[in-house]
Amino acid sequence: MKIIKILFLGIVLVLFNIAYLAAQQLPDSITVNFSSVEPGEVLTVTVDARFHSESSGGFILVASGLPAGMVTTDVGVDLAEGTMPTDPGTWAYEWTEGYGKILADVATSPLVQISLDETTGVGTMGVIILNANIDLYLRTLPPEFGGIDPAAVGPFAKLYINVPADFPEGTYELTLEEDGLSIQPFPVDGPAFEGLPYFSTNSIIVAEIPDNNYLQMVATQGAASGGGVSVAVQVANKDSVGSGSFVVTYPSSVLTLRSVTAGARAVGATFAAPVIADISTALAAVAVSDKQATINFSGASIGPGGLGGLCTLLFDVASVGAGVTASVALSTVDLKDMAGTSVGSQIAPPVGATELSFSFGDTLSLADMVGEGTAIIIDGQLHVPVVLKNASAVSAVEFYITEPAGQEDILSLSSDIVLHVDRADGWVVTANDSGSYVHVIAYSPVAGGSIAAGNGQLFHVVFDIDSSAFTVPAPGGPTVDLALGLGGVQLTAADGSMLGVESIGATASLDFRVPNDGEGVGPGASLPKDFSLLQNHPNPFNPSTTINYQIPDDAGSVQFRLNVYDIRGRLIRTLDKGMKGAGTYSVFWDGTDNYGRQVSSGVYFYRFISSEYNVTRKMIMLK
Repeated sequence: MKIIKILFLGIVLVLFNIAYLAAQQLPDSITVNFSSVEPGEVLTVTVDARFHSESSGGFILVASGLPAGMVTTDVGVDLAEGTMPTDPGTWAYEWTEGYGKILADVATSPLVQISLDETTGVGTMGVIILNANIDLYLRTLPPEFGGIDPAAVGPFAKLYINVPADFPEGTYELTLEEDGLSIQPFPVDGPAFEGLPYFSTNSIIVAEIPDNNYLQMVATQGAASGGGVSVAVQVANKDSVGSGSFVVTYPSSVLTLRSVTAGARAVGATFAAPVIADISTALAAVAVSDKQATINFSGASIGPGGLGGLCTLLFDVASVGAGVTASVALSTVDLKDMAGTSVGSQIAPPVGATELSFSFGDTLSLADMVGEGTAIIIDGQLHVPVVLKNASAVSAVEFYITEPAGQEDILSLSSDIVLHVDRADGWVVTANDSGSYVHVIAYSPVAGGSIAAGNGQLFHVVFDIDSSAFTVPAPGGPTVDLALGLGGVQLTAADGSMLGVESIGATASLDFRVPNDGEGVGPGASLPKDFSLLQNHPNPFNPSTTINYQIPDDAGSVQFRLNVYDIRGRLIRTLDKGMKGAGTYSVFWDGTDNYGRQVSSGVYFYRFISSEYNVTRKMIMLK
């Protein structure tokens, strides 16, 4: 047993010696930290030194990078130690309590100096402490005689620099001058120092600093059916952020989260693979399926500042029909500092930044594909209405109309090109007929001009009909279809960015038919080819909205109901019911229930119910 105790003590002594030697080999270090600062406020510079070598007697630090405008040529001339600066570009310094005061008292050359090179406009900061027996105070003297605990050694000096109100926002780096850092022995004529000093610093960030910490989302591109959409998550923070997490909720039937990449303010941060969970809610006649992705990040070094990129979420978009909507919601934000402690004053971002809504898409359609216009034959010419549904302002539209295969000689672009200009009034519209397709470009001639968000006809593209190749049917006569394809659709937003857009349907089937009893559509219109329940518009709405639906030509008379349910699946309102034939119909909901009472803000579902066709869509009332 005694032998075991001796061996144990021997191991402990060896480990202690190893730890002691390792501690002795730690390098001396100097760290310079800059507080983030708003233009017109005071920048605080904190200088911290850690001495681990014996015979340390002081140091010399010379670093440059303080930008022009932050430093003037006469800085500090009349400012006593500890006096705050009052004029832009001036500075002052103070020794901190404890470590700083000791060094200031015992060093033979305590000096903090900032100078400005008028040729380059770059400021240089010098901090010099010489002939101070640092070892004596750190390791030898007891506290009652002025000694301090090495473990408690902290910042010893602070500098205060007035930043002018017109100083440009940005990030500025401080760099070490050549031979700009040396640790001096004690006394100064003692043996040469053989340690390995190092120097580190953070960037100077000049920016508008928020009063709180929060995240918000911004859509960086339009959502395109069958394509993708990028969502930027931005951070605004008054406290430094090193790690954190947040949750995004999205409809799994429309969106799939593909990747998460670090943003400009989170360079070097690691984003873990999202943890994705299902959220399913069963409503009486409605099923809603969403996913929640929890996103964690670490290893960041995000100094205080205004809105900037934390990360980008890339979603794949399913191939969905026009009129479908989807939203991405941000919640459960937890931001932490460098030590892993949650930062305080976390607030929700401005209204509208926690949930983004996408419509699939912004839509461009021909003729009456959504019941928003008709293909009409007037005086032997075919008028093809071009209908735009756009959620944001549009400054240019480009698309191709392809003519029927094998029937390219039936139609040719009229010399009139366009007629019945509605929403695109005043725009420049050009078109070119290649023989098999017509290329159309329309744009505002005024810089910054655009079509406001809305839904309606832009103009008619006009075709001449070769009567020798095509007989125009008389009203009420047999149907003759000309299938015109729509493709190559591009919408340009008012800010010059491209918008996600869906061309509705692969073709627009045009004929000259008079519907039975004239119900649902006007003379000269094509009857719908399929059932459809379209997205209400506007959405969100307050307090009323319109819902369109279609019954196809071959369905005959259909018994149906169009109901509205709340989020618990309770029936709120029956908007329409009964027996109807083929056609396109609209109903108006004024936001009241079946008893005439106004409903509250929230999410509602409307459902078309029949033996042939059942579908549900979501709408949002916001007051």
